[in-house]
Amino acid sequence: MYNEESTHYESFFADGGWKYSFWREWWWHRRHFVRRFGIPRGARVLEAACGSGFHTHLFNRMGLNCVGVDRSDTGIRWAREYYPGHKYYCADVRKPLPVPPESFDVVVTRGCGLYHYDLADPNVHETTRCLMRYVRPGGLFVLIIVTNLSGRKPSTGIWQNTLDDYRNHFAAFTSRYTVDWHGGVAICGAWKTESTVRGESPSRRPEDAAVTEEREPVCAAAG
Repeated sequence: MYNEESTHYESFFADGGWKYSFWREWWWHRRHFVRRFGIPRGARVLEAACGSGFHTHLFNRMGLNCVGVDRSDTGIRWAREYYPGHKYYCADVRKPLPVPPESFDVVVTRGCGLYHYDLADPNVHETTRCLMRYVRPGGLFVLIIVTNLSGRKPSTGIWQNTLDDYRNHFAAFTSRYTVDWHGGVAICGAWKTESTVRGESPSRRPEDAAVTEEREPVCAAAG
């Protein structure tokens, strides 16, 4: 299914992919990404599955130091042409990336296709494990993804994963995580704790994770 989607996205990104309102996306991510997680100006951010580069560009305009990576050669070519001045890499997020491990304060992925399906699938777990490699100790992995929380899992089409699905997924990687939902979008944050760095199994149970509409920042937020 992932390979089939990749073929679709090559064609999709040839015309720039999704069409976004710059200011709508600015304010949404300022509230639900930057302020929610207390991400400071100048933070080193890796956007995994960046598509045609819109949000990598947006995050840089917001004062972050963001690098984009996507497996779509078409999407990366579009990003370099229409959102120049930033770093983009064409690479599969499930495999080693052309950036140093533990070199980012935040790794964020928005709508990455793998997370639209079975979050217990070994391929999805391996993707999260790979992306966590690039988060510095104490840093943060953020997943932003559309779901109506109904739990519907059709044989064709994307799954509508529940909050418990996200909790169970991230509980496998860290003892410190949060699973939130706002207006049709799940917003999940997983911190790279000492046990994550050592590769130990987290001791925290999924039901202990916070589920809130807003959370206190962990450091000074960007203005």
